[in-house]
Amino acid sequence: MQRSIIIGIFAAAVLALPSTRAQDASYPPHKASPPKIDSHILVLTDSVVQEQWTHTLELANAPQDITFMNPGECVRVGIVSTGDDRDDYLRHTMLSFQVRFGGHSDSYPLGALSQFKRIKPEGGDFVNGALSSAGVKLPAEMESMASLGASGARWCVPSNAVDGTATVEAEIDSPGGHQALSPASIHVESFQTGSEKAFKDMAELEAFLQTYYRQPNPARLLPALQFVTAEQTQQPREGQAEIFAAFLAAALKSNSIAAKDFLMRMGTQSPLMRAFGLLALRSAGYDISGVLNSLSAQDQGKFHSLPPLADPYDLTPSQELFQHLDMLWAVFGATGQFKPVQTISSALGWRSDYENFEKLRKSPNHSSVLTPSIVRAVVYSAAGWSLSSFQRNDPLVADYIEFLRASPDTPKPVKSELAALSSNPAFKRPGGP
Repeated sequence: MQRSIIIGIFAAAVLALPSTRAQDASYPPHKASPPKIDSHILVLTDSVVQEQWTHTLELANAPQDITFMNPGECVRVGIVSTGDDRDDYLRHTMLSFQVRFGGHSDSYPLGALSQFKRIKPEGGDFVNGALSSAGVKLPAEMESMASLGASGARWCVPSNAVDGTATVEAEIDSPGGHQALSPASIHVESFQTGSEKAFKDMAELEAFLQTYYRQPNPARLLPALQFVTAEQTQQPREGQAEIFAAFLAAALKSNSIAAKDFLMRMGTQSPLMRAFGLLALRSAGYDISGVLNSLSAQDQGKFHSLPPLADPYDLTPSQELFQHLDMLWAVFGATGQFKPVQTISSALGWRSDYENFEKLRKSPNHSSVLTPSIVRAVVYSAAGWSLSSFQRNDPLVADYIEFLRASPDTPKPVKSELAALSSNPAFKRPGGP
């Protein structure tokens, strides 16, 4: 999707003005523009509609346009409207599409769109925040210049799919008439092909883990496990295994077909890799007895002696809670789900613990015992720092934070903390100043 960044140029000009002039800045009059549907379609992961949009406001950042898929993954077709009254125009538009792949064609008849969002300009969160700090209010018509609607129907890559290209063709019936839209292409890659693509270094793996939810690639979960296992064997990093395990379990849980293939491959892996993979699969709720029963009695005994993976959502104030924050961000990276962000935000309710901790640190001869209150204090600061960082760098997290601030289910103290993420001195870095 081509998103306008002209607003960025305008913002730079406004912010260059003296503050008194910026506060009185005026905007050119709005020019009438008839509504229309853009000729290019977007391909959206099913989780955008099922999970992400459920926890974002009407105004949201544009989701990733999908160009790559593995077996078991599902997508929906999105169409964009621009111009005046574009939301009403989009709601009165019907969409049909068909997907050609592997010599087959799946057709989806004309139907209403299922969900709608007004889309922010690229970089809109940053620009709006910068303008607000300069005392400039962005006009409503500039908050969004396009709206996006998603199909009610979805297409899923067959479980036995081989490498190939899927072509998505769409047509609409809008108030302006019938229109054939430009087709989109999706590269489909089999589990076999993806499982052979090793990671070259830690930087590539980290990029994979942090952005996985935007463009899922479950075929490479096995090479990711191979890389992490090798790293932990050669250069152990504290907490890396636990954080990756949380990511792996969440990613496998979100795609049962990928999990089935992953489980099948576990039987031929090294004992360490096999144990790691089976723990993640069991944590994700899958039956691993088929592989376990094929092992020797000694290997089965070793596996059963392993403790279960830690629950990232366990907020018990112990030393392990520090690591659970990273595990929650790993779950978010794997799924894009709202729940990890909501759980991390709940730690902002521990401000009083942080204030008590600050007093304690400044007092002479203070105790060095790690109490539950001190754990909550440090986690409060780390949670605020990480939320602030993700708010700046991940558009979906920024949308989730806006939703939390507007939701009646969010406690008022947490709302206040979320509103001050960028200004609270306690959130300058993990653990406070």
